[in-house]
Amino acid sequence: MSHALFTTQPPCALILGAGFTAGAHLEALRRLGIPVAGVIASDPARTEAVAQRYGVHAYPDTWTALHDETVTVVHDCAPSDVHVELNLAALKAGKHVFSEKPLGVTAHESRRQLEYARVSGLRHGVHFTYRGYPMVRELRHRVRSGELGEVRYLRGHYLQDWLLSPEDYNWRLEASAEETRALGDIGSHLLDLARFVTGLEATSVLARLSRMHPTRYRPAVPGTPQTPFDVEAEDQATLLLEYGPDVTATFEVAQVYAGHRNDLALEVIGTRGSARWQQESPEQLWLARTGHPDGVLHKSGLLCADALNHMHYPAGHPEGYADALTNGIRAYYAALAGEDSHHPTFEDGHAAALAVTAAARSHAERRWVAIRDLEPSSPTLPSPPTPQGAPS
Repeated sequence: MSHALFTTQPPCALILGAGFTAGAHLEALRRLGIPVAGVIASDPARTEAVAQRYGVHAYPDTWTALHDETVTVVHDCAPSDVHVELNLAALKAGKHVFSEKPLGVTAHESRRQLEYARVSGLRHGVHFTYRGYPMVRELRHRVRSGELGEVRYLRGHYLQDWLLSPEDYNWRLEASAEETRALGDIGSHLLDLARFVTGLEATSVLARLSRMHPTRYRPAVPGTPQTPFDVEAEDQATLLLEYGPDVTATFEVAQVYAGHRNDLALEVIGTRGSARWQQESPEQLWLARTGHPDGVLHKSGLLCADALNHMHYPAGHPEGYADALTNGIRAYYAALAGEDSHHPTFEDGHAAALAVTAAARSHAERRWVAIRDLEPSSPTLPSPPTPQGAPS
């Protein structure tokens, strides 16, 4: 990479957060040879543990980290309810931002970030992992080339079981009904995947949200009972979407379905054929076309150029989540270097947030909600000063 946009220094990353995702980003950056200045999280002990594990600096506080002159790119791997605060702070400090999804817990939050990023002159990105799989790229190529005919229907689901028990606890469970739970966390992935593969924009949503357990329990201090709390947000959702007048989709999202570990699937159904990709079998693509026997396409050297560009290893050498994640980060840094790299931006994060917010409103008001009704007719853009370090 030429790092053309970095006129005074090459890229150097800062990691916000110290959980699973932060570790995955650190591993990917190491593979790509991109230096990491350090890490900062809300828990000093976890910050220090991650810093020691990866051999990077542990910052004492977020302000110090964001204003470190060696940092050029901020990776926001913190909890989603603080993304708006951290991403705006990073942009105001003159840093490029690569944020985990969801970009915001509501469309209002994602819109604020998008509007500021647009006028800042800084590079912004959102990490939608599943775009980085070679067979997703192959599916996209076959859909966009017209091999399946005109797209008419989409079927998809994202199902997990890690919150099946009322004693299973995660900070995400204490989300508000407006923030949503399963929809924002994993539904955003499914919605983005459908949009990326087909190029279609959702226009309206009808949704029903539900909870497996209305009461859950916070972890207890040893020797004391667990603390119950009322759950506001959903852990299951069923969505019916329209993509204009000719395409409909049925999506299901849940984190309480026993036996489903990370079961993400998308099927595109057209006038001449259908194709389906499933994350738990990531190197396969099921195809059914008029006049041809049904078949399964495997990762190989015979895929389209875009898919081949996302393969790390030859056919027969399995690759998966970590490789797809690395592909997403590589595309972002390629764009920073001035290359023609198409990576998901805050625009894509906002599109997913709009659909999630529309689904939550649909459930609350028991009606279809048009996506366009969630956007102001004439948004007022902020006018920040040019941040220090922003490219000209």
